[in-house]
Amino acid sequence: MDTLELYKSVAYLLEKTEARQTSANEIITDYLRTHRYLTSDERQSVLDLVWTVIRARARLLYAWPDQDWLNRVRLLAEQGMPDTSGAPDFVKWEVPDWFPAHVPDAENELPKMLGNAPIILRANGDRDKVIELLCGDGLSVSPCSQSPFGIILAEYANLSDTKAYKKGLLEIQDEGAQLVALDIGVKPKQDVFDFCAGAGGKSLIFAQMMENRGFIQAYDAAPKRLFELVKRAQRCHVSIIKIVTKLPEPFKKFDHVVVDAPCSGTGTWRRMPDMRWKLQEKQLANITKLQNEILNRAEKFVKPGHYLSYITCSLTRDENENQVECFLNQNPNYRILKQKRYSPYRTGTDGFFLCLMQKQ
Repeated sequence: MDTLELYKSVAYLLEKTEARQTSANEIITDYLRTHRYLTSDERQSVLDLVWTVIRARARLLYAWPDQDWLNRVRLLAEQGMPDTSGAPDFVKWEVPDWFPAHVPDAENELPKMLGNAPIILRANGDRDKVIELLCGDGLSVSPCSQSPFGIILAEYANLSDTKAYKKGLLEIQDEGAQLVALDIGVKPKQDVFDFCAGAGGKSLIFAQMMENRGFIQAYDAAPKRLFELVKRAQRCHVSIIKIVTKLPEPFKKFDHVVVDAPCSGTGTWRRMPDMRWKLQEKQLANITKLQNEILNRAEKFVKPGHYLSYITCSLTRDENENQVECFLNQNPNYRILKQKRYSPYRTGTDGFFLCLMQKQ
């Protein structure tokens, strides 16, 4: 692949990414699958340049508004990043112009969202032992400073080949997600309802915190997402999780109901920078309506005197503080015990929000 072919390939992928709602990861994966003749170095060159451009999209459009993507890619490769010091803040922060108004402390939060996110693992067991096993497999790792389960992986590696993974001692999970679970504070022998379980990251760390003693019911409105949880729980030797594919009548009450709500995902933009440009302001109203419906459905499963946790991986006030305020107006029998934001600026993690409430 010569230089011009590289630029054309990158421009093609950028145009596809802009035209579709699917993620850039999916588009790039499909492209590489159909271009198997590319060498590993050529593949890496395409990946590096595509992601560099995606992370600088707003600045490149501002600097070279009349160019197509092929010429912008060429200019970036040949001249380097353009000077956009005079650009509006939203351009320098690589977000849509409407977005900063929805983010508390945007001037501090959004610049921190520009960098790459580290690869964080969760030790399912003794962290020192897991680190020792990973080092024995030739990986460069170090402990996280905040989560007692967290491990930083220095560079991408195929974890499925490691001894720790095969023994069920390892999961990929951002430190922020681990801190959220730790702040929720479930305990052994409790009954927990993971109301939006997805692939089960929260259920699995809850099982670890509960020492595999107690009961976790995992539900998701899209049952296919739960299939991965079944496999992960088996690999991690977790036996206290029960999968339910239909929402039961709320005759059973739980010590703790956890709602990791569908959200805009803005707290993960370091990992998926292309998604910055797929979110529309009008979508927030639909998202917050759904979140409110889910919270009001989930709270019916909470025992009196016990706990409801609301979580998002979003930075917006609409989905977080405003959502909690709306719920409390509708349900005055709840009180806030803890409300916290996690983000690259505040905790050096992905962006999360947690509100832990108690039912009176």
